[in-house]
Amino acid sequence: MMIFILIILAIFVFYAFVVLKKPMARLVFGLIGIILLIGAVALTTLNFHQHWGMKKVTTTTTKKIYSAGPAESPVKLVITKQIGTKADDYVFIYRDHENDKEASAHFVPNQKKINSFIHSTAKYQVKDTDQATVTIKETRWRWDSDLAKLLFNFAGMDGSLQKKEAIVTVPKNGWKAMTPEEAQATAKKLAAMQKQQAALAQAQGQN
Repeated sequence: MMIFILIILAIFVFYAFVVLKKPMARLVFGLIGIILLIGAVALTTLNFHQHWGMKKVTTTTTKKIYSAGPAESPVKLVITKQIGTKADDYVFIYRDHENDKEASAHFVPNQKKINSFIHSTAKYQVKDTDQATVTIKETRWRWDSDLAKLLFNFAGMDGSLQKKEAIVTVPKNGWKAMTPEEAQATAKKLAAMQKQQAALAQAQGQN
């Protein structure tokens, strides 16, 4: 809608200064048109840069997550990988469902989506709880009135991300947050222990 208003006001200003013959009418209508045009441009600029006519709407969701490690592992795992030099921001590997065959990576930055990349963070906390969870708090811009939506909906600003924060909660007991290197070393130790136990069981069976 605002685009059409800008076009109409531009035509009005042109008409006032070029077509009107009487100097007084030209001056009055021309100045009115310029003031309205400047106001419309200012509101459009405020919407683009300051989100004028919009409000922040926050949603929070929490769901259970499951170990990234094998089922036979005595300790359940969440694998963490810090992103670059950005403090307290991670990629996490875990299972979304208990029966998932493989664990998957979560919160991997998508540099093609610059807005999401800049405004998203993911961190973890160790807490005295029974269940590992991920809580996602997401804040998006929404229109604060039907008038603002009517005027500026052409820009596609509705629903744009303002902030997204994910917090993975790792239980204090029975769980461990590990780097990929630590997880790999633990897996090797577990495999070696299982091999030893199998060899011992075989030797006892022969006796």
